[in-house]
Amino acid sequence: MPRLNAIRYKLCVRGFSLIEIVLALFLVMALLSILFTSTGTYIHSRNSNLQSIAAKIASREIENLRNTDFGSLPGTSSFSDSDLTKLPSGTTNRTVSNYQSDVDIKQITVIIGWTEKGVAKQLVMDTLISRNGL
Repeated sequence: MPRLNAIRYKLCVRGFSLIEIVLALFLVMALLSILFTSTGTYIHSRNSNLQSIAAKIASREIENLRNTDFGSLPGTSSFSDSDLTKLPSGTTNRTVSNYQSDVDIKQITVIIGWTEKGVAKQLVMDTLISRNGL
């Protein structure tokens, strides 16, 4: 008879209890939610970092142009920057034109472009520079 009770006990204990299954599912869901949250934060952080680099490049170029004599302002062209290598497929463009046909005011447009996961992105900054200063 003791042998029959041992067999019956092994048959009852063979599987997992409902509480063990629920706890395991809870732990798996908690780990997955942490993983997905951190992945989204990483992607957002990377996009923000690339935009910050592009803004830094554009601001630096505008400040360089503000420190240039009005008569010596360059024309429309691309320019180089040491931080441009930090942007994937980074490009620059600078447009200098008369503002509303006034030869004493120049409108400067700086465009920084890059490609992220096959999608072209750009940052555009505009400013005005006057012959007599700001």
